[in-house]
This record gives sequence, structure tokens and C-alpha cells, in this order.
Amino acid sequence: MRPDIRWSLAAIAALGLGVTFAEPYARLAAPYYAATARLIAADHPWDVKSVAVRPGKSNLSAELQLQGYVRRHREDRDPAARVVGRVQVGEVVETPLLFWTLLLVWPATSLGQRVARLVAGVPVWLGLESITSASQLMLPMAQASAILAGDNDPVTMWDHWSRFLEAGGQFAIVCGSGIIVAGLANRIHHSRQSTQACSKATMRAASSKFGAT
Repeated sequence: MRPDIRWSLAAIAALGLGVTFAEPYARLAAPYYAATARLIAADHPWDVKSVAVRPGKSNLSAELQLQGYVRRHREDRDPAARVVGRVQVGEVVETPLLFWTLLLVWPATSLGQRVARLVAGVPVWLGLESITSASQLMLPMAQASAILAGDNDPVTMWDHWSRFLEAGGQFAIVCGSGIIVAGLANRIHHSRQSTQACSKATMRAASSKFGAT
């Protein structure tokens, strides 16, 4: 199949999957986002109460919501603010959709290459989920901390990162990561094949030598 036709079909299929499975994926991934958010919050005066899919403000589309509390200081017992982080389910599914579509459609010469690519892609995908959707969910907590510290117009590092993702940075990071994983997996697979071929050749040479004697 011609590469341009392959990529066109992949884009159409990815769009259909994204529209169909965006909300189910967000529900399935919510526990992972909650665990990641709590891990990040451990170093801040933040408490993550829950991460779940709920109706959006307009009730026309669902969104992934993080509900949590922010204290002025880590040692404070009572929270000073309640915050809600929101990400549309369509945005949540963007990272896995781009990443796995790229890995699956990228040309491969054997099934072993594709399997190696999928295995190498899992930890990278989990990391991408943490720095994209999970970080955007936690943006309101960083903003609340800045306001409680006396900054009435806060622009935190979390704001800069969120704006970068929304301006196309997420697409670039996910696609770049997919290409790197595909390339590394191919090199590892070829290296293993070469090592196995050398081992077989050495064993055959040894067998021939012992057989001659």
C-alpha cells in the first residue's frame, strides 16, 4: 500500500476512534491521572480529592475533572481554597491516539519490530500522559497557590507549560516521542537479530569443526 494512502486511512480511523472512545478512555485512565496528580501534589500544599469524568459546564460534552484543595502552607491543617481542574475528553484522548497510531502505522519489516515498538512505547506513553493531560488538570492548583501567596494576576510555570501544549506543543511532543520510540525499537530489534545470527553462525562453525575431527 502506498504510504500516502496508508497515512490517510490511519488518520480517518484515528478520528473515528477518538470521537467514539474519547469518554470511555477518559474514564478508564482517570485512576492513573489521579495517582499521578497525588504524586505531584505530595511536594506541594495540595490535596487531590478525586479525578473523574463528569458533565461539562454546558452539559453538552463530558470533561475530565480534578477536584482538590489548596492550603497556604504544607503544614496547615485546613485548606484555604477548593479548586476544580477541567480537560475536555476529546483533549484527553489526543495523546494516546496520536502516539499509538504513529507507532502502529510506522513501516516495519517484521512482526517482531512491531512488538518491540509496542513494548518500548508503554513507558513513554505513560510519561506523555503525565506531562500533558495530568499537568493540565493540575493547573488551577498552581494558580490558587500563587493567589494565596499574594499574586493577584498569577502566571506560573504551569501556565506557560499549558499554553505551550495548547499552541501545538502537545502534538509536537507526542509525534516526536513516537518517532524516537519507533527508531530505537527498530535499532534494538536489528541488533538482536544480528546477535542471534552471529551466535548461530558461531555454533555452526563449531559443529562443523568438531564434525571434521
